[in-house]
Amino acid sequence: MAEKLAGSPSRDAAPVIHVGSDPQEHLVAIPSKLCNLPPIHSIANQVLALSDDDSVGLPKLAAVIEGDPAFAAEILFLANSPLFGFRSEMHALRHAVTVLGFDRIKALAVTVAMRAYLGHASPLVRQCWRHSAACAVIAEEISTVFDVLGDRAYTAALMHDIGRLGLLKSYAREVAPVLTAQYRDPAEVLMAERVAINVDHGIAGAWLVKTWAFPSEFAGICEHHHDSIRSNDTPLLRTVKAACLIADTLGYTAVRYRNLPGYQELVATTLSQQGQQQYPSEEELRTSVDGRLVAFEQ
Repeated sequence: MAEKLAGSPSRDAAPVIHVGSDPQEHLVAIPSKLCNLPPIHSIANQVLALSDDDSVGLPKLAAVIEGDPAFAAEILFLANSPLFGFRSEMHALRHAVTVLGFDRIKALAVTVAMRAYLGHASPLVRQCWRHSAACAVIAEEISTVFDVLGDRAYTAALMHDIGRLGLLKSYAREVAPVLTAQYRDPAEVLMAERVAINVDHGIAGAWLVKTWAFPSEFAGICEHHHDSIRSNDTPLLRTVKAACLIADTLGYTAVRYRNLPGYQELVATTLSQQGQQQYPSEEELRTSVDGRLVAFEQ
C-alpha cells in the first residue's frame, strides 16, 4: 500500500506525485514552495544533462559553459587551485575542458553552481553545505574501494543532500528546529522532517533532481543515501552512503548525532565488507576535506 504524506491544504496546497522506481512505492505531497524552487544554475543543469548523452563531445561542453563567462571563470579558478592537484595552470576554459575531461569539469561545474546557489548563506545552510562538500571529497578519496571514478563519486556525493538545502531555502522557519536538534540516527532525522514539513530531505532531493532533469541516478542517491549499505546497491550509491557515514563520524555533520562511532570502528564494522584495508586513514581524510573546504569558501 502506498504511503501518502499529506500536506496542509489550507497553508500549502501541493501536487501528490509518485517518486522512486516503483510507481506505488512512494505517494508524496510535495510542499508547494519546494515545487517553485528554481534550479541551482542553468549552465550546471545543461552540463549535467549533457553528461548523460554519450554523443556530446568536449567542444559542445565548453561552448555551453562559455555561455556564462562568470561561471566559466569560477570553474577555471577552482581548476587552478593547487588543492585539486592539477599539474599546470590553465588560462582558457577550452584548454581546461580538454585536459580535465567531462567528469572533472562536471564536478567543478556542480561545485561552482552549488556555491552560487547558497549565496550569502545562513549558518544552517553553511552547516549543510559543509557536510555535502565533505561527503564529496570523502567519496572521491574512497572511490577506488568501490571501483567508481573519483570525479563521478564526487559529483554524486556533492548532490546527495540537495533536498535538505532545498527545504532550507523554501521552508527555513519550519526546518531550522530540525537542524538544531540532536538525534539518535538518520531515521530519526527523516521522521522529524516529515513531521515538520510533510516530506523528508531524501524524497525532496529525489523530486528536485527529477524536476531539474539531472541524471536519473542522482534521484536514487538522494532518496536512499541514509539506507543501510546493501549488496544490490549500485557501486556509486554504496560510495555515497559510505562517504555520508564517514563525514558524520569525522564531525562534518548536517545535524548533531548522539554516540557516533569512531572512524576505525565504523570501518571495522559497518564498512568492513567493502575492504577494510583499502580505506584512507582518518588523518588523510581530514587533511583532504579541510583543505578543500578552504578552497570552496574563498
